[in-house]
Amino acid sequence: MGQLLATRSDLIGPRLAHRLSRLQDDVAAMSGADALAVLERSGLPLPASAYAAVAKGPVASGSIACVYRWEPEPGAPVALKIRRPDAAATVPIDTATLRGFARLCAKTPWMRSSPVVAIVDDLCAAVLNQLDLDRERIMLDRLRGLLADEARIAIPAPVDEYSSSEMLAMEFIDGLDRQMFATAAPGLRDEGITTLVRAMYELVFIHGFVHIDLHQGNAYLLPDGRLVLLDVGFAHVLSDFSRERFTRFFGGMVTGRGQECAQILLSTTKGADHQDQNLDRFQAEIVRLVEESAELDVAQFSVPRFAARLFQIQQSNGYYAEPEMMFPLLCLIALEGTVNALAPHMDFQIEAAPYIMASLIEQ
Repeated sequence: MGQLLATRSDLIGPRLAHRLSRLQDDVAAMSGADALAVLERSGLPLPASAYAAVAKGPVASGSIACVYRWEPEPGAPVALKIRRPDAAATVPIDTATLRGFARLCAKTPWMRSSPVVAIVDDLCAAVLNQLDLDRERIMLDRLRGLLADEARIAIPAPVDEYSSSEMLAMEFIDGLDRQMFATAAPGLRDEGITTLVRAMYELVFIHGFVHIDLHQGNAYLLPDGRLVLLDVGFAHVLSDFSRERFTRFFGGMVTGRGQECAQILLSTTKGADHQDQNLDRFQAEIVRLVEESAELDVAQFSVPRFAARLFQIQQSNGYYAEPEMMFPLLCLIALEGTVNALAPHMDFQIEAAPYIMASLIEQ
């Protein structure tokens, strides 16, 4: 949550956003002994140079893993992403606590008919997936395949022979600077943001691949204008049904088709037993929300505010959308924050139109 809020300085203010941004890749590193122990028990054919590189300390540190720079061959650097040993114990405890809290909330009158348990269960499952670096290797390969034709996007290639469930080896991309987006020439920055937005729309609407962890510690602009995407541990692949429903809903939201959006939401849930009496009110409130949002200009529209109002309407009427739709919403909330900070003139919604149309045509 801290990493996500760090992308929304427009909502929480630049000072707090800056402090939270440290959570993206500047967490205190694990001890050298812990990192070397992971190498020892991996059973992989790692040369002495790998141990020496890890002993020097990480180049980036997150809450799940630390990243070390290693050159198995001169001029061919590799990034070793090593999972923190204590993460395998602490993260399951944290997610179990969240799940228990969700079940308590579900017993309250205000949340009794809501899918809070299903939402938290799905979110916790995605968080737990970050512990499996072998899964991340597979997701990284998948992401590279989906964006293989995008010449302006660089995604590090995994190095299978040095990877395991606790360690992911991949191509090391030099020259990454978190400040590059902010300090680049306006034209170069705009091109980079446009590339990022279009790539995320292609992934979500056409392929159903959601990069949830889309903060500036995972998306970089290189001096040559290429966009670098990293860290797909916190990623989710939508079911075909959810991808199609979300695509149609977002398309209806952009064009102000409120009645269509209401029908899409209704098609994803059966809701509570008492809700039939609220059907007309639910549809009318969704129509009003979508139509009012479509009339806002780019500076006024906000995905978080829209999502909050949408949840309020669902909660008050007893109708709830498919919990899986939470994942693309989280991705778009972070993406919109980046656009607002670096390219506020961009029409965030209209940029989605070609990808929505392409997805619907394929269906």
